[in-house]
This record gives sequence, C-alpha cells and structure tokens, in this order.
Amino acid sequence: MIDYFERKLRFKDMEIWDIRLGKDIYRLFIVDENRASEIKDLNLPPHTRVFEEDLRENLITVKVYSEKHVKSEHIELIDQFAKQLTDHVALAHCDIHLTFYTGKINDDIFEKIPLKHLLHFNQD
Repeated sequence: MIDYFERKLRFKDMEIWDIRLGKDIYRLFIVDENRASEIKDLNLPPHTRVFEEDLRENLITVKVYSEKHVKSEHIELIDQFAKQLTDHVALAHCDIHLTFYTGKINDDIFEKIPLKHLLHFNQD
C-alpha cells in the first residue's frame, strides 16, 4: 500500500510524482510520448512474436527513480498507481511502459527535463 504520494509538477504531456512505500521513496516521471507504440518500446525478449495490431495508438512511458533497487513487492503497486493516474487517457488505446532507475533522488533531476516538455507548462 502506498503511504504517501504528491504531484511535484504537471506539464501538458508529463507529470512528476513522488510516492512513499514504507521507508522507500520513488519519483515517477510519466510522459505521454504522443506517438504510437513500436515493438522496440515494449522491451520484449528476443524472438517474441508481436503483431502490428497488438500495438496501441499511444505510448506512455513511466520512468521510476529510487535511491535503492526497487523492491519486488513494490513493482506492481507502482505499476497500478501509474495506471490509475493515466486512466483518463483511455488505457485501451495506450501502452504504458515502466522503466526503473537507481540513483540519488534530488531536485537536480528536474534540470534533465527535455525543453519540449517545458514549452506547454500547465499547473491547473
């Protein structure tokens, strides 16, 4: 169960959230890529059969940063949380791809936000 969550920033095509599960803190960058999914986006094992009709109209990427390796019991909770946040974009038409990164979480990470996401700043 998620103990605490807070939206840090909201842009037109991207949101940044901090969530806490017990003593572990995760920062989520949720990005609407505004393009159709491609087979390479799905990170499937080699030789997995994927048909074009299985790819969805839109790709949403979720980059999860944590200072320690993500606990296996947290992966599904983080996945469900991200999907709840993106439910309004019709999940039936979206592939949501989570990627986990380990490293120091600090506000310097905001400097790495691509400029194209800052052009439509929206804090409704």
